[in-house]
Amino acid sequence: MTNHHSLNVHAHFYQPSRVDLLNGSIPDEPGAHPYRNWNEKIYEECYRPNAELGNFEKIGFNIGPTLNAWLRQHHPETLGLIIQADRENIKKFGVGNAIAQPYHHTILPLSNQRDKLTQIRWGIYDFEHTFGRSPRGMWLPETAVDLESLELLADNGIEFTILAPWQADAHEIDPRKAYQVILAGHKAIKVIFYHSGLSSRISFDSAATENADEFIRKYVKPEFLSGVGDQWLTMASDGELYGHHQSFRDKFLSYLLNGSLSIQSLDYSFPALQIQKQTTFPIIKIRDKTSWSCHHGVKRWQGVCGCTTNGEWKKHLRESLERLAFNLDAVFKQYCDDLQIDPWKARDGYVEVFAGGRDFKEWFESSAKINLTYHEIDIYRSLFEAQLDGQRMFTSCGWFFEDLDRIEPRNNLAYAAHAVWLVKKATAIDLLRDLMPYLEKAKSWRSGLTAADVFMQAFSRFERSK
Repeated sequence: MTNHHSLNVHAHFYQPSRVDLLNGSIPDEPGAHPYRNWNEKIYEECYRPNAELGNFEKIGFNIGPTLNAWLRQHHPETLGLIIQADRENIKKFGVGNAIAQPYHHTILPLSNQRDKLTQIRWGIYDFEHTFGRSPRGMWLPETAVDLESLELLADNGIEFTILAPWQADAHEIDPRKAYQVILAGHKAIKVIFYHSGLSSRISFDSAATENADEFIRKYVKPEFLSGVGDQWLTMASDGELYGHHQSFRDKFLSYLLNGSLSIQSLDYSFPALQIQKQTTFPIIKIRDKTSWSCHHGVKRWQGVCGCTTNGEWKKHLRESLERLAFNLDAVFKQYCDDLQIDPWKARDGYVEVFAGGRDFKEWFESSAKINLTYHEIDIYRSLFEAQLDGQRMFTSCGWFFEDLDRIEPRNNLAYAAHAVWLVKKATAIDLLRDLMPYLEKAKSWRSGLTAADVFMQAFSRFERSK
């Protein structure tokens, strides 16, 4: 029997929502010149050429739902090519190569259980709405993981995820096979640990990716062992690497998949195909609250750690938004209780409106099994939209970089301000007074700007729009 050696190239494609909440479009971003904004720039350098080259058919990939929504609106022809790539693999192998992602790029281990569940269910819905099938795998934002998140994935039909090797609670692992984590209730979830060295090299060593033949011969081929059965190696990276972060790497990837692998008698594969073909899965435990881009666990998104300097503002920003989320939830629950509906089940279903295009009134009255006046519908429409803002204000990139005075934290604070404005408009409940002292503690070390300054700039703009 021939032993097969296969390479999984997994690409995580994602852009956060950056739309102006008053007009629904992305503002002009001068840094993206000659394109209007960064989405368009990255589209031309990465998403479009990789789709046209056929690369999506021979890699594993996830596309964040906020990027999906933008592609669907602005470049449906390219999204169509990506969807077709997944369908071709279903025809050929019986499994697709696309996997899902929680809806907003939030750090799940820092979320409470119901928010984790909402993000997972919204992500599954978006995947089904886009690809026309249920997802077998789910990429966790920043591969940030805890046992509760894995249990919720399994409870919602997810079979596997992808993690960094240092997220395994083991002295060493074999990157050539997938493992399983045993969960409560006699459940389990499969985990593929990507190869650290290969993933780092393809992501950060630009000289190594100038020649695909050399890359496979020198770096990939030696990592396979001879005579020990079928083996898989997974390289995981940001998808934007291929053409945006590194010029011409879309073409490098194309040649690697369509020439270099076969020269070295290697197959291409993807995680779902590996899970289908691998026959046994060793048991392993994971390290709670770990990620792929912070070697201090998940501290990068909650306070000071060695990943970024001057990170004191991060703790205060997170505490501020967590306090706001608590108050938003309390108002939302109160109004849902008035109608005797489950607030969190209703919130999970709201994805059918903002991602699926259903009319809010028709959806809400059908779900709640009640008829309301137009004024009452407007109140609940605002409260549900505030819940959407309350989710996306935790988008991870708001904490990723070194300073508060950047576009990413500004966007998160704009979502927070919009949520407060919506609640005030709908119910006359003012959440500002409780929030401001906490926002004032989060301060840019570079410019002196506070989160309160940014929040009030956005809130005042919404107030003027009445």
